[in-house]
Amino acid sequence: MSGQDDQARGGSRRPRRRPSNIHAPLRVASELQREFPVMDRRATEVMINLIRTESLVGNLLARRFRRHGLSLSGFNALVILRQSHSRLHPHEIADRLLVTRAAVTALLDALETRGYARRLRSQEDGRMSLIEITDRGEQVLRELLPEHFAAERAMAACLNANEKELLIGLLGRLQAHLLAQSLEVGEVINE
Repeated sequence: MSGQDDQARGGSRRPRRRPSNIHAPLRVASELQREFPVMDRRATEVMINLIRTESLVGNLLARRFRRHGLSLSGFNALVILRQSHSRLHPHEIADRLLVTRAAVTALLDALETRGYARRLRSQEDGRMSLIEITDRGEQVLRELLPEHFAAERAMAACLNANEKELLIGLLGRLQAHLLAQSLEVGEVINE
């Protein structure tokens, strides 16, 4: 269909353009450090670029999952359920996703509404529920996982194997440090 046909129907079809203002990595102006001597410019740049990268990855993945009525957290919850090979308590899913118990309740409601997961009463404690993935949830993962792994490969294609290992190691070190800091100040991650 031509662009003229789109325009005749009242739509406009514009070619996708690559933004001309792409700057990577993001940098902080040196004047800011002069104004705030306590600032470690490199530390600020690390944090800004981590946040930007998380946003870019999240947005790219979210588009794929939306077609199946899933969020990134919903997809991750299904993967957790599939890999567990057993039913899980909601708090176990929350712990693995690093989200609050309230957030996981809403997430499980959405998965259950779509038919991807099911709540069952615990045999041991009737007040507790257990969560399991349904056949429909398994099917959506069988459809999504090959596409998801190909997308991950494409997103990391600019890095060679050694660079990927280096990045994994650095991120792991930073994560361990941040988790230790949160414990030192008495923060509970999942409450």
